[in-house]
Amino acid sequence: MRHVLGTLGTVFSAFSFVACMAGEAPQDVDQETGEELVSEAEQAIKNGTPADAGEAMVVRVSSPDASCTGTLISSSRVVTAAHCLTSNNPASYTVTYAGTTRFVWQILRHPDADDGVDVGMLVLSSAFPLGELTEYPQVNVSDTDHLIGRQVTCYGYGKQDVGGACTSNAQCAAGFTCDTRPDYMRCFKSSAILRKGTFSVISDPDDDDIWFQLDVPNASGQLLLPGDSGGPCILDNPDWGTKHLVGVNMSSNFSSISVATSREAFASWVLAND
Repeated sequence: MRHVLGTLGTVFSAFSFVACMAGEAPQDVDQETGEELVSEAEQAIKNGTPADAGEAMVVRVSSPDASCTGTLISSSRVVTAAHCLTSNNPASYTVTYAGTTRFVWQILRHPDADDGVDVGMLVLSSAFPLGELTEYPQVNVSDTDHLIGRQVTCYGYGKQDVGGACTSNAQCAAGFTCDTRPDYMRCFKSSAILRKGTFSVISDPDDDDIWFQLDVPNASGQLLLPGDSGGPCILDNPDWGTKHLVGVNMSSNFSSISVATSREAFASWVLAND
């Protein structure tokens, strides 16, 4: 599992999960079922572009232990990273979308979460007041192979930038604070802004049926950082005018590697619990 590469935490500010590929012919999509890595619950999109939550129905997932990102797939269900769900008590979590906060009624973790499928769901105690015509990112079953080489946009409420190694705030530049947890020991610049980044999907060398990597560094130098974990990687299909959740932000090494859990590993489970 990815935890051997590092502790997952709050990952990035711009990621999403999808089963349809932009520009891909309809017959290629199954429509029937509709360095050391850091914690997925602790990563944000470095140098990301500010985004609007409504672009991909992105939410902030908050708990006493972590701040993560998630995606609304209906008015009352949120897909996020399983490593963000550190408590078994639903009362430990709140979910905020566009300034409105909801409490959590039920916590669901993918049955293979401990084996690398770092995905979970939160069922809200009351739905967000969204209209019937609200377009949520679609979740479809399809192989990761269909995503390789395509561009996805990933979203996250994570930190804005990463600095040098540190053991105290005094070693960080102005605007940065030192995260002294053993897997971090780095200076980070916090941000309350949702951010996004556009990446090309590349194959993961460890298990391309469960994960995919984002081509980093890209032209903008964007990278997942703490707080981006659980955020969506979205594939926009201009042929159909639809957006698809194809990945869930999982981990990063702060410099050259960002990893997302692929829809191939979690789509069937999400659809069965929708």
